[in-house]
Amino acid sequence: MELNQTYLNHDTHTDVITFDYTEDKKIKAEVFISLWAVAISAEEESQTIENETLRVLSHAALHCMGLKDKTADEKSRMRAKENEFIDLFHVKHNKYV
Repeated sequence: MELNQTYLNHDTHTDVITFDYTEDKKIKAEVFISLWAVAISAEEESQTIENETLRVLSHAALHCMGLKDKTADEKSRMRAKENEFIDLFHVKHNKYV
């Protein structure tokens, strides 16, 4: 919560905070993840901790790509894109011998 208070002026817990330093379409950022908050979110959303961790990592990357989540429409679009990212991690890969 200290990062939230210091840098975002929020008095609530969050699962991820992204400091975006992206320039010229080269993603560069610092990402802080609260595993405690991720575990709570996973339980509330009936998700595994792994899926919820993928969601917050995707969320951070999407912010660096210019997506916002202030309005209801932006939140809806962000969630759809997060789901697309999560699906990419669940593709079954062929084993090469």
